[in-house]
Amino acid sequence: MILSAVIWLFQDLIQVLAMGFMLVPEFFLLMLVYGVVTGSLRPGRVSAWIWFGLYGGMMWDLRWASSPGVSGLINVIAVAVIYMVWNRTPLAGRGSLLFAMLAGAAHFLSGIAHYLAWAAPGGAAVRMFMIQQLLGVPALILLCVVYAFRKTGAHV
Repeated sequence: MILSAVIWLFQDLIQVLAMGFMLVPEFFLLMLVYGVVTGSLRPGRVSAWIWFGLYGGMMWDLRWASSPGVSGLINVIAVAVIYMVWNRTPLAGRGSLLFAMLAGAAHFLSGIAHYLAWAAPGGAAVRMFMIQQLLGVPALILLCVVYAFRKTGAHV
């Protein structure tokens, strides 16, 4: 979870530097998803990730948004849904492809939700959304590669 906190700070720094140019990719959400799928699926451990996602989202909204709670809610829903899908998938099906689909969907849907909640319609908003999604792809690929070369006891 400490690495996720560092990623949150990194995402915040990028937001400061890219203000007005782009929406920052959801690196923190991708780390939450990675943390849920690579560790033990005990409900207590997963609930810790859910609470951490709520806290990180609330802090993000208090820092950057006018409506606190939207990012926290998105993080909680994404982590909970991914946990349910991952937990119900047989061990043979838990691979890099499933991880990529779940994490990519979480990133995309989070971006759509933020776009709809905060963006004013127009070409600039669409451009910022597209940049956010495209810059999230290298992070997603990196996490998939790390996941593919994970240790054998990662519950996959």
